[in-house]
Amino acid sequence: MHAFTPTDASVALLNGPGGGAPALEWQVRGGLPNFSAQAARGGDVRVAYLGGSITAADGWRVLTTAFLRETLSSGSVIEIFAAVPGTGSDLGACRLDRDVLRHEPDLIFVEFAVNDTFASERIGQTIEGIVRQTWRARPATDICFIYTLSAAGLPDLRAGRFPASVQAMECVAEAYGIPSIHLGVDVVRRLSAGTLVFQAPADATDLEGNDSSGRLVFTPDDVHPTPAGHRIYFATIARAWPQLMAVSSPLRHALGAPLSSDHWESAQFVPLTGMDRSGSWKLLAATDPRAGYPGRLIPPTWLASAPGAAVEFRFAGKAFGLLGLSGPDSGEFRVTVDDQPPARVTFFDHYSSANFTRLKPWFCPLPLEDREHTVRVELLGTSIDKAGIKKTGGQSLEDPAAYRAHRLHLCGVLVVGKLTAPPVPRCR
Repeated sequence: MHAFTPTDASVALLNGPGGGAPALEWQVRGGLPNFSAQAARGGDVRVAYLGGSITAADGWRVLTTAFLRETLSSGSVIEIFAAVPGTGSDLGACRLDRDVLRHEPDLIFVEFAVNDTFASERIGQTIEGIVRQTWRARPATDICFIYTLSAAGLPDLRAGRFPASVQAMECVAEAYGIPSIHLGVDVVRRLSAGTLVFQAPADATDLEGNDSSGRLVFTPDDVHPTPAGHRIYFATIARAWPQLMAVSSPLRHALGAPLSSDHWESAQFVPLTGMDRSGSWKLLAATDPRAGYPGRLIPPTWLASAPGAAVEFRFAGKAFGLLGLSGPDSGEFRVTVDDQPPARVTFFDHYSSANFTRLKPWFCPLPLEDREHTVRVELLGTSIDKAGIKKTGGQSLEDPAAYRAHRLHLCGVLVVGKLTAPPVPRCR
């Protein structure tokens, strides 16, 4: 067994050139010792991809799985799809057991650098929670951090340093000996050489992903790579792979002292099914079109259509949230914690459209003491300004009738801690 513990090196990562971690293309650190040894034995391997929309796309994930199937000597490579578009490592830590660990992965790729736009301290806590949950449950599972690039992180990377989200993740990677690969370094290298255009409209590129001057176009929207962009991403993984696999002495990843006392190792998702509900709730059928993409990762979802429908629960901990569906009919609901002033919340945003429903988390922004709390969630009868919300994203209500309803689709509770009261269903 071997445990990586926090050292001065992990802290020094925040003090590289220009005030940030130097942008190395990959770091081997402890490598992938168990995955490498198992692959050498010729056994089956299970590879999980935990991330957002860049991982969900038929891009670097698909290319990497195909590469592993071609290069590993024998056995089969079983892909575990665990990517939810538009979500970060906070939800990732909460759904890790449900979407990844129960499938018994041998290797987990973790990709949240673009979507983690919250505070660096929180990123460190959530990412560390993913690592500690994994190694607590499966100490032989290897982890590799994958960093992707958006326009927001481009200035930092062009200056030779990592963006803030990657810096926070690199602190965790250094402390725990986890290998990491930044897929955007080669993008910046090509951009500097004049062989790549970072962004151009999709209709301005040919079938090969080139602009009129023959240069590769990386993204049509500042975030999501074109097929050519995904091939650049994968090429970096292919170059790094032999070095990551060179460490082949199996070990059990032991957990030393944590970097943060507020790490999210206890993060979990608790389904709404069986909780203390009041008012009218309906369980959506698995085939209901509102289940949306990607349906296989959406938990059983309950629909509240009438104002006053509510759910109550108690938990012990310092952080909680809700997981629901964002769609055209999403309405406003009220969240009350203990005796504090209630928050008015909606899952609706400018991405919601008449034909698109997706998973969306909400996390309570209130600072909470580490003790038991009582939470009540109630659908309101108010009508939110959906046209105004869509306008903030430069869009309009393409079919106003589809947005008329104001309902709540709720999958469950996100808890960093544990529920403290057994659920007693009151809704039949």
